[in-house]
Amino acid sequence: MKRLVLPAAWLLATLSASGKEAPALSMEEAMSRLLSYGIVNETPANESDDSVEILRHYAKLINRDEEIGDFPYCVRLIEAGGSDNKLPVSCLRAFVKAGAPIQGENGDTSPLQAAAEAGNVKVAEYLLKAGADVHYMDAAFKTAMDYAIGSDMQSAHFEVVRLLLRHNAMPTAESMKHAARFDTNLLRELVNHGGRMTAEVVNTAVWNADSLAYMLEMGASLHGMEENGLNVTHALLQRISTGKCGADELVRILEMLTKHHAPFYTRTPREELELFIPDELPTALRERLLTLYTTRPLPTFPETDETDVEEVEE
Repeated sequence: MKRLVLPAAWLLATLSASGKEAPALSMEEAMSRLLSYGIVNETPANESDDSVEILRHYAKLINRDEEIGDFPYCVRLIEAGGSDNKLPVSCLRAFVKAGAPIQGENGDTSPLQAAAEAGNVKVAEYLLKAGADVHYMDAAFKTAMDYAIGSDMQSAHFEVVRLLLRHNAMPTAESMKHAARFDTNLLRELVNHGGRMTAEVVNTAVWNADSLAYMLEMGASLHGMEENGLNVTHALLQRISTGKCGADELVRILEMLTKHHAPFYTRTPREELELFIPDELPTALRERLLTLYTTRPLPTFPETDETDVEEVEE
């Protein structure tokens, strides 16, 4: 009879695929692994390395000089894992099972926010399953969604965003504005999960013609104003003044705005407006912009229904 020999790698992969969890670690085992991975260091690895503090507090905990909740182990471990996500869930789980809190409090950064900022999908998923509050706001009024979305987003951050959406996270104003400017596909997902197309979001979309086209298709209004009085055509003029809007893209945006009757007119004198419009733009396009911003719109009146007009007898 032949003996069946299974490669160890295949066996581990099969166990993992079947949903089997790795054996639970003790805190001592977890700390030993963290040291071996270089997530926690006995001496600072560089000027910005403060992972040594984790080890100091762990020593206090072992000596019973403090409680496990006196130090934000979860947040600090996730931050020490860095953007390369060296921190494995098994190590974090050991601290959580020992009583380390997974919720944020008093405006401090929560573990979920730290995982979202790092783009650590596995840790974020573990925290959500363990009951982390997806709606928690820190002292800066930012949620985990805000921390996941940023100008340096990697593919892992997008995965975190989708994970948060599946756990009923509400898209915030900042996340909507970022998506409107940098990623139209993400904007679609946020809108589908209840993201609001406010005046701020519409104004930000003048930096991304695809986002503007999508929002107009979805019925966004071009007549809203931010609290500071800024509307979409003022926002466009600000972008034009930076010189960071090519002629072709500008023409496309103008076509959309004029088609949907955006309020271009401004009381600013033509001489001052000319200072906002770069000389590098084609002459015809510069003239079109100046005309749009200086032409007062004609008043409109409702059409009269002739059946409602009474005849006056002489």
